Amino acid sequence: MGKLAGKKLILLGERDGVAGPAMEESLKNSGADIVFSVTECFV
Repeated sequence: MGKLAGKKLILLGERDGVAGPAMEESLKNSGADIVFSVTECFV
């Protein structure tokens, strides 16, 4: 179990950077509960 096990995460992705689904995919085996994941354009 890592440091994120049992934690709830909110993932805010950026269109020109790291997208929300990419972060979600990389963190899915961390034991964390991903509550919300989105990709936005911050201009």
